[in-house]
Amino acid sequence: MRRFIEYLKTRLRAQHVVQESPPSFLQHIFQQVCIERKPLRFCAERLSSLLYTLELPDVQDYGPLTLIANFATLVSTYSKGFTLIIEPFDDRTPTIPNPILHFSCMDASIAIKPVFDRFQSVVITSGTLSPIDMYPKILDFRPVTMATFTMTLARICLCPMIVGRGNDQVAITTKFETRDDMSVIRNYGNLLAEMSTVVPDGIVCFFVSYQYMEAVVSIWHDQGIISNIQRNKLLFIETQDSAETSLALIITKGQACENGRGAILLSVARGKVSEGIDFDHHYGQSSYYGRLEYLRDQFNIRENDFLTFDAMRHAAQCVWSSHPRKNRLRNHVFADKRFFKADKRGKLPKWIQEYLKE
Repeated sequence: MRRFIEYLKTRLRAQHVVQESPPSFLQHIFQQVCIERKPLRFCAERLSSLLYTLELPDVQDYGPLTLIANFATLVSTYSKGFTLIIEPFDDRTPTIPNPILHFSCMDASIAIKPVFDRFQSVVITSGTLSPIDMYPKILDFRPVTMATFTMTLARICLCPMIVGRGNDQVAITTKFETRDDMSVIRNYGNLLAEMSTVVPDGIVCFFVSYQYMEAVVSIWHDQGIISNIQRNKLLFIETQDSAETSLALIITKGQACENGRGAILLSVARGKVSEGIDFDHHYGQSSYYGRLEYLRDQFNIRENDFLTFDAMRHAAQCVWSSHPRKNRLRNHVFADKRFFKADKRGKLPKWIQEYLKE
């Protein structure tokens, strides 16, 4: 384990992004420090047995060592469907070494395969399984039947709408090429400020990433938009700290909204509030694009098809995280011109589509 850890230290001194397969990684380990694959496969099991035998009182103290042992076992167990990526620094501070090593699963079918092998009948169901035709491809199975259903509501309380332009008629979108356009950012801010004057109680605004949210909020502050919003409602921002975000949620729901003051929570699609994982922050880009290549080569899934699928399922997840409880009214605004396209809008869940009007 000591030799393995020293090896990892040398690998984390990389000056540029490195991506390689598990077999290549294991071969390099053997060449450099003479550790074979077989003993690595049993690292996690042997460490767990040792900690149990010694009856150590504070097992949590060995958390970092357990993490390394688990990684050693995983990287020596899976030769296909995984990739290793070493990123030397945060994109926002490229002069400061801050390395991170990803061991990323490119193939979701690996996780679901034991379930299919064990059970004869498997039902996969969720309110956000959309577009549904992508799942048999990425999970590598042949479904007996597929069906989509609407939501049963005592009364109509969903009002989704698409906003594709600001009040100055400039098209708004978070498409990467126009994401930093000042007029687009200003129009998003004005839209939120105008909504804060008429929407009662609370508003949740989802951004595409933490990094983009931080940049936009800074620009809104300079443009005076933040002060306009705060005249109408209290403003809270989700962070990557779970405790801070939980506190913001408690204050937003328990104090600001219930006492009539109202609040806005700036959040991240795929973040904590939307009950997912943020795949689009400063780390993890190489892993994501590596997965696109893997899906293209292994399952013949085109990159654009998966990108659209990924975006729509996370948009649906954001709506689902704030869907009506007890038939309370909800208004969902899809603020991006791309939702006007049939290939995008048509991949939203049926229970959203049926209430979308032209």
